[in-house]
Amino acid sequence: MKKIFLWLLCVSLLIGITGCGNNKKVATAEDLESVNNEIIAYFQTNGTSGYENYVFNYVDEENNVVVVGLLDNSEKEQERFKETIVDSNLIKFVKSEKLVHENDNQNSKDLKTFIRTYEILNVAESNDTNYIYLTIRQFQGEEVQTVKVEKALCPAIEEGKNYEFTLKQKRKPEDNILSIFNNSSIVSIIETDKIGLEQIQDSI
Repeated sequence: MKKIFLWLLCVSLLIGITGCGNNKKVATAEDLESVNNEIIAYFQTNGTSGYENYVFNYVDEENNVVVVGLLDNSEKEQERFKETIVDSNLIKFVKSEKLVHENDNQNSKDLKTFIRTYEILNVAESNDTNYIYLTIRQFQGEEVQTVKVEKALCPAIEEGKNYEFTLKQKRKPEDNILSIFNNSSIVSIIETDKIGLEQIQDSI
């Protein structure tokens, strides 16, 4: 009888140990895209004027999450986002800086033109059909920003690919995406197959 009890106890422990690790469901790429597209659809329909705390969103397949950038990344604002837009445990909130926009003035002949290469993390439509939102990151850089550019500059741009942005300074920027796009105008956006350290990252 004692042997039977010990055997049952061992079986119960074994089931408990092996069972716990299998209950956690890993999100599929479709799950991530579904959440990401729901966020995009909300802002395409409602715009960002009524929710100015939002900056960007994109799928991070490597970490199995949908990254959402907020100006105020407090717990209160995270809950507000979930209640207003989409509530999902696949969302990872991060603090971001203010959305940057393309500058229009390219008249000064004394300003430097330079090229920076960025990976496109997310592409989203704008309420203005002449523009599009691009969430970008530089190779080996941690900064992620969303920029608003003319559709005519990138009519067939794709997520997950690298593009060379030719920019012309309005004022000398600091060496970060936010400052570069606030103080420069986009001249062209061209797809590149250069990877890693081969990419063009001109000094400013």
